Amino acid sequence: MDTLLIMRERYKRLTAVERRIADYIFESGESILEKSAQEVSKEIGSSSAALVRFSRKLGYDGFSQFKQKLSAAYAIHADNERDYEEVSDAETPLSIKNKLKVRINHMVETTNTSLSDEAVMSVVSCLDKVEVIFVFGIGASAIVAQDIFQKFSRIGKQVYFIQDTHQLITFLAIQKNQAAFIGISMKGETKEVVELASVIKSMKVPMIAITSNENSTLGQLSDYVLHSISGEAFQMRTAATMSLMAQLYVVDILFYMYVSEHFDQSYQNLQKTSQAIQQLGEDFSF
Repeated sequence: MDTLLIMRERYKRLTAVERRIADYIFESGESILEKSAQEVSKEIGSSSAALVRFSRKLGYDGFSQFKQKLSAAYAIHADNERDYEEVSDAETPLSIKNKLKVRINHMVETTNTSLSDEAVMSVVSCLDKVEVIFVFGIGASAIVAQDIFQKFSRIGKQVYFIQDTHQLITFLAIQKNQAAFIGISMKGETKEVVELASVIKSMKVPMIAITSNENSTLGQLSDYVLHSISGEAFQMRTAATMSLMAQLYVVDILFYMYVSEHFDQSYQNLQKTSQAIQQLGEDFSF
């Protein structure tokens, strides 16, 4: 994973001392790779122990391993360190492409690490046992809900994507013994999603959360959690972009795993739906 992006992602969660270390690293650039922990701590006005704690908080064994990973990050983007900076008022199409490329690659690597195979297979097994899937999300998460509806409907699963919560809960109450619910919320605290999940929990309907926070209200209410990164520490709108792409990526992993487990039937249904769509285009072409 990209060490520079990890630091930017987690910056808001760092202590004052840890932020001072991060700021020093951002300002120093590659020159920090030539310095020892003692030299860095002296220049920052901190201690070697603080550097070790900082490194471990980012997921590394110590400062030496942190520098190794940092060196790899600099090597990848040696030509332009601005790829790690936020979108500014001096961008070009090429610089935007490069910045998004860095973030997308990091999103994929981070999601692959944080999303356990066991969680994916558990959800596949859950969906295999039910006849109906109810899915719900607000805002950008509604786009993800729509994607689930579109994908799973095409392979023969009955999916309801209803944005009116009263109507959704009414439909679900009738079919609760054969249904599962997928709730989508980046931080797991979206009011409408949490309220809906609370009612569904009381119905004992299997519940799946797609969220960046397993310990959130939605995560705690759910039977299964599919983890997607939040990217919330990025400024402006790249955070929302990465969060949405991470959720869609998680859905793709779940969908293709389900297809793989039910390959023949899924393939036949995809063929049927593709032919129907093609026929629709032919019938109404001008």
